[in-house]
Formats: sequence, structure tokens, C-alpha cells
Amino acid sequence: MKKICLLTIVIMMTVLYANAQSSLVGTGGEATGNGGSVSFSVGQIAVQSNGDGTTTISEGVQQPYEISVSGVDNYPNITLNAVVYPNPTLDIVRLTIDNFDLQGDNVSARLFDGNGKLIKELRIADCQTEIDMESLPSGTYYLNLFSAKQMLKSFKVVKMRK
Repeated sequence: MKKICLLTIVIMMTVLYANAQSSLVGTGGEATGNGGSVSFSVGQIAVQSNGDGTTTISEGVQQPYEISVSGVDNYPNITLNAVVYPNPTLDIVRLTIDNFDLQGDNVSARLFDGNGKLIKELRIADCQTEIDMESLPSGTYYLNLFSAKQMLKSFKVVKMRK
């Protein structure tokens, strides 16, 4: 009887202190280079950091997907919104421009990759524009909006793979 009781207590303690994955991850992959390889997943909520004093690696950090606006707003009467659905995007970036005369100004959008290479340039003639990103590889892109030659706003867009 004592053995059964002790075994039951050990099993219950094991179940209580067992660590298991508490969330499903959205995506992941593996990056390989001359210095080695790294496996990663997006969406983990647990955090563990390892370091040697000069370098620190954080494992399982929840990284948010963000669309951020950078630069100085010289046009306070303009409201520019970049709507990415789903966030991060798989195929389409929807750009909405409010309170701005698109017919009077030469408004364009330029999409750059993370290295600054121009990927697409298009004229914005409507209040709502869809920018196709389906054929692009996953990564971080920058969508810059221009009126004539002056940059109005810049948005950071994350593209995921299917």
C-alpha cells in the first residue's frame, strides 16, 4: 500500500512539474551559413537566454509583427494608413490614404527589400490601393510614400512564406 501511495505521489508531482509547449507556433525555419545554422520558430511564449559575456542568444522570445511609421510628419492634415491583413501578410498589402488630394499631387509608393533594393514602384491614384507581395520571398520590406520627390511616410511590412 505504501508503494502504491508513493508511486501515485511521484506521478502527480511529475505531471505538475512537467514542462510542455503551451502554444502553437505560427511558422519557423532554419537559417544556414558559414558560421553554422540556427533553427527558429515564430510564436513561442517561453524565454530562455544563453550568453558568454559578449554574446547573448534569446530563445523563444515573442517578437511582435509591427507596421511602424518613421520620419517626421510634415503634413499634419494627411492621414496615411497601411493596413496589412493578415498580419504579417502572405500576399496583399492594402494602403489607405485619407484627407489628401491624390489628383493634385504626384503620389507614388516604392517597395524596398531589407537591403534597400527597389522591388516595386507604383503610382497611387486611388484612396485604397492593393500592393501584391505574393511572389516576394519572406522578409521585412519598407513601403515608402512620396509626393513628387518628397517622402511623406515610411511603413515597415513583414512578409511571411506560405
